[in-house]
This record gives sequence, C-alpha cells and structure tokens, in this order.
Amino acid sequence: MANAVLSDVSALAASARIVVNGGEHTGFIKNDGTFTVENVQLGDSLLEVSSADYVFPKIHVRISTKEDGKASIAARYVQIGTEWSESAPILAYPLQLSAAQKYEFFTPRQGFNIVAMFSNPYMMMVGASLLAIFILPKLQANMDPEALKELQNKP
Repeated sequence: MANAVLSDVSALAASARIVVNGGEHTGFIKNDGTFTVENVQLGDSLLEVSSADYVFPKIHVRISTKEDGKASIAARYVQIGTEWSESAPILAYPLQLSAAQKYEFFTPRQGFNIVAMFSNPYMMMVGASLLAIFILPKLQANMDPEALKELQNKP
C-alpha cells in the first residue's frame, strides 16, 4: 500500500476502512497495511478504500469456487460508471492497494490580477457607462450646429 503519495501506511487515519458493495461488508486497515473482510459471498463485489485523506482506486472482485472446492479470487481495477470488463488485467493476490492521490480540500487564494478584474462583466458595464459619460459630450460638441439644433428641437 505504500507509494510516493502515501509513503507510510500507518499515516492513514483510524477511520480509513475497506468497504465492500457500498457498506454490505467492511474491514479495517491494520498498521502494516493488511486488511481482511469477513463473510463475503460468492459472486461479483466492488471493493473500495474509504479514506478522508487519500483517493484509492476501486476494484471489481469476483469470488468463485474451483473444482476442488477452494475459493478463487479475480480482482480488476474498475472505473465507476462503466461496465465491469473481463479484458482488464487481473491483479495479483494478495491485493496491493496504493493511494492514487491525496485529497486537496483547500485551494490557495489567487493574488490580485488586474486583467481578471477588468474582464468581470460588472466592470465592463462600468467602463461602458464612463465612456458614455465622458466621450459622448465631446462628440456632441464636434457636431454640425444645424444637426445639433435639429436634435434639440425633436420631441
């Protein structure tokens, strides 16, 4: 379970656990990274690691019996929202799960950006209004006096 993202498995919070089929069965992760989940039925199951700090891949586990009566386990990585594919490679047993990434709950605040400030729609409306207030009177002063009298006389 240790990798570059999670170098020390004992750093996982005590609340981290293994969840099968959305909580049908659960198991806790030991300090050495091993885990067991008891009484999982034959068939297909979805194995997830529930952790508040790290993201782990989800695994499709198929448990079946061999001819000699022993259990056979085939585990494959799975993407949520897609069909469980038999073409994905089978993971080695015992499963070695590694954290994919650390959750980032907070993003640093952006610094002052003048371009972002003036690209705001409200600032664009203020700019257009100021342009109308200061530029239109100057255009009106440059108008032909006869055209100006016509505009003033119109109701």
